[in-house]
Amino acid sequence: MSMINWGIGDLLAVTKLAWDLYHNCFLVAREAPDDFRQLVNELASLQACLRTLRDDVNSDKSFLDRLGDNRKQTLERCLANCFDTLRQLQKLVIKYRELGVGDGLQFWRKLKWVGKQGEIAELKSKIMVHTCNISLCMSSIGNSSLARIETSMIKALERQEASTSAPQAQSQDKEEEDEVDELSPLQKAKTAPQAGRNGSPEVEGLGLQGLRRAFTGATLVDNMSSVSPETTPSTTSEEEMSEFGSPKMAKEVPIFKKTPTQMGKMRKESSASIDHGLKAFPPSPRISEDYTREIPRSSPAGDDLKKPRSKRLMSTSGESVMKSNGVGSKAPNVVDVVAEAMQELARVRQREQSARPLRIVRQDPVHRPHDALKERFQELAEDELKIRRLNARDWLRVATWWLLKARFNTRVDERSQYTSTRGSLSVSGISGGGRSAINQAYVDLLKASWILYNIILKDDNDKASLMTDENRKMFYNLSDGISEDLSDFQPVDAPEKDTLLCQNYNIWELLQPEEETYDEEDLLPGLENGRWITVEQDDAGEEDEQVLFRTFVNAAIGGKRYRMRSKGAPYMLLLSTKEGESEPKVTLCNQSGTLCLTRDFTIEDLQDKELPMSPFAGSGISPRDAIPLNFGRMNLTVAFTNEDDLQQFMYIPRAYFDAVKRREPRQFEKATETLLFKSSVEVFEQLKASTMKPMSPRQVFRSCDLRVLETTSKEGWRMTRRVVISSSAGEPRPWCTELFLPLSRVQIRREGLARQLTVKWSDCTHEKADKTDGNYNKIYTYVYDDSNPNIALQLLFRNCQDATDFEQTVLRLSIAPIFSTAGTDPRFVYNISDTEPNPKNYKALLLTHTRFDWRYSELFYTYRDTDYQFDRSALRVRLPQVYYTDYVSSFVDKLYKPPPGEPPRFSHCEKRVGNTPLDFDDEAVSFGFMSALTGNHELIFSRRAHYITTKPPKKFGGTKSNKGTAEVQLWLKGNTVRLVSRWEDKVEDKWISMQVPRDGLTHSKDTNRASFPKTEYDRGRKVDMANLVARDSREKEAGKKVGPVTIAFESVRDREEFAAALEGKAPPPTNQRSAFDDLMDM
Repeated sequence: MSMINWGIGDLLAVTKLAWDLYHNCFLVAREAPDDFRQLVNELASLQACLRTLRDDVNSDKSFLDRLGDNRKQTLERCLANCFDTLRQLQKLVIKYRELGVGDGLQFWRKLKWVGKQGEIAELKSKIMVHTCNISLCMSSIGNSSLARIETSMIKALERQEASTSAPQAQSQDKEEEDEVDELSPLQKAKTAPQAGRNGSPEVEGLGLQGLRRAFTGATLVDNMSSVSPETTPSTTSEEEMSEFGSPKMAKEVPIFKKTPTQMGKMRKESSASIDHGLKAFPPSPRISEDYTREIPRSSPAGDDLKKPRSKRLMSTSGESVMKSNGVGSKAPNVVDVVAEAMQELARVRQREQSARPLRIVRQDPVHRPHDALKERFQELAEDELKIRRLNARDWLRVATWWLLKARFNTRVDERSQYTSTRGSLSVSGISGGGRSAINQAYVDLLKASWILYNIILKDDNDKASLMTDENRKMFYNLSDGISEDLSDFQPVDAPEKDTLLCQNYNIWELLQPEEETYDEEDLLPGLENGRWITVEQDDAGEEDEQVLFRTFVNAAIGGKRYRMRSKGAPYMLLLSTKEGESEPKVTLCNQSGTLCLTRDFTIEDLQDKELPMSPFAGSGISPRDAIPLNFGRMNLTVAFTNEDDLQQFMYIPRAYFDAVKRREPRQFEKATETLLFKSSVEVFEQLKASTMKPMSPRQVFRSCDLRVLETTSKEGWRMTRRVVISSSAGEPRPWCTELFLPLSRVQIRREGLARQLTVKWSDCTHEKADKTDGNYNKIYTYVYDDSNPNIALQLLFRNCQDATDFEQTVLRLSIAPIFSTAGTDPRFVYNISDTEPNPKNYKALLLTHTRFDWRYSELFYTYRDTDYQFDRSALRVRLPQVYYTDYVSSFVDKLYKPPPGEPPRFSHCEKRVGNTPLDFDDEAVSFGFMSALTGNHELIFSRRAHYITTKPPKKFGGTKSNKGTAEVQLWLKGNTVRLVSRWEDKVEDKWISMQVPRDGLTHSKDTNRASFPKTEYDRGRKVDMANLVARDSREKEAGKKVGPVTIAFESVRDREEFAAALEGKAPPPTNQRSAFDDLMDM
């Protein structure tokens, strides 16, 4: 027996110290750097592990006796080194808590965090190692494996200390001096070393000897058997516990301040006092009693304590163990070693799980298949094994299939047959001879029982796979289900052997030709049909799937040449939902797993259609019980065996689609609504638009359907949209909400995850009460205010592409543009038409903007006769008169507010006039934009002119005009060139246009003037963009004018380029603005 004097009180003290440190570090972790928060997380794991060990020791007297001396010595070293690390961390916490700067950001600014990162990282690694080591000691891992892991951890810690000790040593002295200077004299006195036992080097150090001097009492190895859980002492009184577990720990209060006599008195208290203020933690794994491999001992514990701290941690057999891992090899990383150790621990726990015996329900001696039936079962099983190999999991699913079929047939029989008042089912008193559903249910139960007890339990070669967690669960559920269902049958009513042989005793369902050769590239089958075959319906599917309905049906699969009319309902039909998706899904699978089809159940599946003759016609199945459920190009007709299943199968999706019918396109007499966007949203949350913070309480919904619908009328500018969000089909009470969505000023932000969007906009519910009726009564009007969003949503899509598609749907029109620009803020030009009351075509301009992190778009309309200013030097276009849509609410000019529960809603659209500037970075893009506004003409030249005049030259004077500067443009259509020019706003008829003859230009090489003698031209206040003709003259009766036109450009070069453009030799537009242009714009 070892004479090590580690006591149970020491274990309690280490546990208490770990909790106190976790509590105090947690108080300052909120504003702490990530490394420190990770340290707090490791502390939480360590104190939970220590609590579990303490609870095991207190609750089980033989816990330590089963460990063995070597394992107990290893555990002692783990606890001792854990105590050393915790004391090191405690010193650090006390040192900086004495700064007296609080627990927030000031604390971390005062701490000089950059210089302490290495020390915190080392402490975090050690705590992680201690947690792993203690967990391994409590497990049933072999001693040789434990020694190997110990050595790897020693190497990893040595490597980490070597990499961090040098830089820390250089800066430690200076940092300590700075930190001491920051303390007040009173604080310096508090942190000074104290004389006596509490300040002795042995206790304040990190060695085990000091810890032994601080404690007396029972030891883990020798004397633990004499200590009962009822008399296990506590380290401190209740009052001291509150002191250590509170922020008062900032004082230098030694953790072990009692004398040996006082310690013995303290140990009379219950160890349960340590649980004061703590939460419950998961129990620890039990210790296996079989330890066949022991760690060889190389030195006593006292010699081991003389080693350096890093080598003393978890050291066992010294150099012999080090050689086994290869001396001189590169030390692994601490995180990697801990990860490997935790994987080993997981494997050990899995082996422990597998070693537990199965809980088997004894087979009922009454309800067993007779010999003839057993022989047939055996023949069928052997025939299948000749084709493929089946493991324990496969057989469990086959048995579960027949248990489910038995319950299905029992349910069918209960709906149509007599049920005994005693609560049991008779198998011989049912009409229908040997073909009744209840007799078939009984045979199906015998199939499941025979497979369980005669195949699965008797296969010694496959017992290992049966011991997995999933197979254990299936086994327990299956055995309990079979026993429970067979108990419902009365033994006195057991059917005759001949009656049982008349039933379907096949173990394997018949396959149709299309099932065996199924290969559909366009249709993705289900991952595995086995996930649907479970005893309990709630357990069916993956973790993110929920089964709403499950039954068995007949089916005809494929075309006329291959389909067969199945009997006995050999297919499983399911309705389910998937997390992150809203629509109900329909699944059809067979027993063998060769067919598992899944698709969304749509509203079209509920609509009455003119169907061809059912493949089940003449089979006794009503045509209304047979419905087509085609999957891709595979023709499939499902036939229900009873009307109740059909009604329930159709009721679930019908109730859902009725609840969310507002998401479907509406029908109007003079308008058309179309679906623009449809996607499932994993998370939908409504935010406060004013603060963009969550609502209180939060309104978060999962697995929703999001749709954007657009309504177009006979006037294109009256286009509107709405967003419809509906719940998942798996919700007990499905819901649907509808929101008005404008086409302009909808702001979108991409943040965090790439598939997450935040969107906000305004609707028509802004109150405006700035008018009265003349009798001091306010008039209330609710308006649309695009500058004050009041709707905000946060959307998490399933993938990035869905998020991008939604953003583009909101920020663009649904029709194809005739012109678009690239970049972060693209511009689009669309063709829009009005069919009534005044048919006409015009252009829509969609301008995208980015402001901070938000993107939004603005939509304007410009008609054929319009006005614009084009500044080629600044690459700027100004549209002084464009139109935009204003949305009018249903509550206008009322003497009262709307009643509660009936908020104002969108009513109709009205047209408003505004203006907008457009800036470009590329001259070619600006020319292309202007060309898109015309439709058939191309802008080939634009320059600023000093003046343009239509007056003939004077004999003794110049021809300079007093109208000011003008922008001169040349437009090309085929072989025809038109000149269009605009004066400044002070000129009423500011536009002049004319067709320019290519050979009619008069100019001189040395001047900046160009002249057209006696040319026909038009003047007006607007320009016809379709024909590039000046319109809307102030002189209504004036027609075309004839006279000379003289243009004076700003430079000779401009005049030369003008002449070249007329000759078809115009230089290409410059690509970008110059730096001087950008400087002038500032």
